[in-house]
Amino acid sequence: MDVVLEILHDAPRPLKSRDRVRLHAGTSEIMARALLLDGAELAPGKRGFARLRLEAPLVALAGDRFVIRSYSPIVTIGGGTLLDTDPPRLKRPARLAHLNVLEAGAPEAVVEEHVRGAGIGGIRLPALVARVPFGPARTRQLLDALAAAGRVTAVERDWSLHADAVARLRGLVTAALEQFHRAQPLRGGMSREELRVRAANADERVFAHVLGALAAEGAVHVDRDKVRLAAHELRLSAVQQTAVDRLEREFREAAAAPPSAEEALGRAGLAGDEEHELFQLLVESRKLVRVKESLFFHAAALDAIQDKLVAMLRERKEIGPGDIKDLLGISRKYAIPLLEYFDARRVTTRVGERRVLRGG
Repeated sequence: MDVVLEILHDAPRPLKSRDRVRLHAGTSEIMARALLLDGAELAPGKRGFARLRLEAPLVALAGDRFVIRSYSPIVTIGGGTLLDTDPPRLKRPARLAHLNVLEAGAPEAVVEEHVRGAGIGGIRLPALVARVPFGPARTRQLLDALAAAGRVTAVERDWSLHADAVARLRGLVTAALEQFHRAQPLRGGMSREELRVRAANADERVFAHVLGALAAEGAVHVDRDKVRLAAHELRLSAVQQTAVDRLEREFREAAAAPPSAEEALGRAGLAGDEEHELFQLLVESRKLVRVKESLFFHAAALDAIQDKLVAMLRERKEIGPGDIKDLLGISRKYAIPLLEYFDARRVTTRVGERRVLRGG
């Protein structure tokens, strides 16, 4: 824990960094090692910051007073005030600035310092209350005042994030999307999960909060699990547009018996599989729909198939794989995946080996 120490004027000798001391707080006596933070020793009559490494647990709160005695002989040499029960790891200049705020800052400044120190993970109210000397009600009031001033934002009612952390996350999200668009200009967007990981692997709720704010401002566009910069536009060359049109036409005209991605790409004069950027362009725009692994149908074809299927079920009440094969003139290779697709879409439900309309 981080403290401010005061050495008595009549202490027998200076307290040196890493000296072992006896800490008396409340009714507890605990051995600790004092790591001085702004010098090699603390002379009698002087005060300074220190980190106490306790050799046993201690129940204490920020603002609690304590006494220290030398290890041997057992003599009272000073005392101090507890500043932070869960101090962050900071380099020396930042650590001293942090402790100066905790010691002498106004209540709002102390609360803000702890929220800032929590970084992009933010801090929850119970954890914050344990680190400040204000109590739950007063701490919440201080957080509300900071939020009103734009210094803190609430991820949830009891979960706060500093404005600096929000700005950092916004920058990481924007930079990751810019890099993605430069590397893959024909992709409609970046996977939301990949973006979250690239944005310092932020907690999902923190990430959702920041992403939602960017979307509300019109900086990014979120489409299901894809995210793109609002300013990003797909620009196809004439050759690429011709290839995309040919791919789409292949699937639209094939209707219920579509080609594989490789076959369609080959007919369009391209080599590759379903991961080809032009093929993915059609998938991401939802013109092509994945029905099963490596099996894609044109969206308009699926709508037409569904209309025929529903009409047959209303007439016959139930159907099997053979019926849809005859209805559409297709093989089992397409019939079974289509039946499973409409089950998943909650159009039909399976009863034994037959299908009926969901909900009758």
